[in-house]
Amino acid sequence: MQYKAVPVTENIMVYRKKSDHLIDWFIKKNPHQKDVEASRIEDPYEVTNIWRINPAKDRRHPAVFPKELAERVIKYYSFKNDYVLDPFGGLATTAKAAIDLNRHFISIELEKKYFDDSLKDLNKDYGMYLNSGKVEVILDYYQGDAEKR
Repeated sequence: MQYKAVPVTENIMVYRKKSDHLIDWFIKKNPHQKDVEASRIEDPYEVTNIWRINPAKDRRHPAVFPKELAERVIKYYSFKNDYVLDPFGGLATTAKAAIDLNRHFISIELEKKYFDDSLKDLNKDYGMYLNSGKVEVILDYYQGDAEKR
């Protein structure tokens, strides 16, 4: 029997508020120009709307995505020291990409198992652990009826 990978696609949509100015105007007006300059992308921008990225696997979670995908989106749409929000934290793939790119992160996860696994990964890979001043848990995880979610 042969194995053939099934191609998976992820759609990324980028929105911004309606404005009479181009995005460059807002970048020039950013009060943190040091961060803007430090965030300048060294490699050439992707000139196509299709990115070819190898899939990710992790038996601990059914819906993992490649860290490279998160890295590209964060790099192209934020500056160093910005905050990156991931409302579906999972195994902290987006958080790890944010750390690697010198961004802060806010990661939200409802499932205790994934929450615990992501904390273990952040501790192992980045030396981040609870009460270290690097990781702050505001609300641990949702404890209640699944029907109320």
